[in-house]
Amino acid sequence: MKHIFILLSFILFTSSLYSQSFRVSKNVLSTSLYQPFAPESGYTISYERMLDPGYSSNAAQFSYKMNVTLISDNKRSRVGNDSIQVFYDRDAYQYSGFSVLPEFKYYFTWDAPMGIYINLFGSYTDYIKTYTDVRIGEASSYEKKYTKIGRGIGAGFQFKIFSDFTLDIVGGYHLQNVSTETKSYGSDEFLENPKEKDENLYLNVGFGINF
Repeated sequence: MKHIFILLSFILFTSSLYSQSFRVSKNVLSTSLYQPFAPESGYTISYERMLDPGYSSNAAQFSYKMNVTLISDNKRSRVGNDSIQVFYDRDAYQYSGFSVLPEFKYYFTWDAPMGIYINLFGSYTDYIKTYTDVRIGEASSYEKKYTKIGRGIGAGFQFKIFSDFTLDIVGGYHLQNVSTETKSYGSDEFLENPKEKDENLYLNVGFGINF
């Protein structure tokens, strides 16, 4: 009986060591480098964590990822021209607000969070777009509030580029329900606009650290 107990203890110990050899770091902290289809730019920080143990050599793995963006952007508007050049107001359109995009990922590789995956995601965006017309005699300035609730599906590939630094490339389809309110020049109230649906491609390249 004593020999059986020693044998079982040895098997459990070696199994634990074998499993640890497959264990990978379960967290990724990252920021967005490139989002070509995002209508408003800003500063994004993301946190991803594995949901399962992370040491199986033959099973897909799951993770969740939270992306938070602080929207802060300026865009130019044409204000005039002469025979030589066109003049622009570089800060005519100003955007401020935030966006939250949670993801649920399914990895096809044993060393997740590295490898190929598919993802489901939702999104909530809230920001204000302000247009200021600097031309004399013009009164087309306005403020517009946007609230967007979205969902989507995509696929991506996350990999290490050196040491523990990672690159995550993901693309997909993003559908959003858009509610807006507009306050025109000289008005004190926001008026509700008809609701819209916005369909876009979703592409993001993120740079992070795996720990």
